[in-house]
Amino acid sequence: MTSAAVAQPAGSNQAAASCNFDGVDGHWYCRNRPGIGVEWAGQTVGYLNGTVSWFTCRYEGDPTGGGPHPNRWIYTLADTPHYSHGGWGFVKDSDVYDETNPLPRC
Repeated sequence: MTSAAVAQPAGSNQAAASCNFDGVDGHWYCRNRPGIGVEWAGQTVGYLNGTVSWFTCRYEGDPTGGGPHPNRWIYTLADTPHYSHGGWGFVKDSDVYDETNPLPRC
């Protein structure tokens, strides 16, 4: 495998896998772009640091700017919360590499 293949982001030009459900903690685990902002009411309330994060549900709302579900937001708790709402909020579906259809609606 070449270094270019290793550096390629997961899901960039391959079929997306589905998020995985963990029945023990009740969370859905999905591969995501690291460093994405978690938003609540138009404000960034924290960030997801890793490349795999847990999520609870999906919401169809304001446009996200692209992706396979251009109006979908995914609810989670920020790894590094700040400001309001305790770090709980939504990330853009376009920042999640895995298919988010299996997540329940919020």
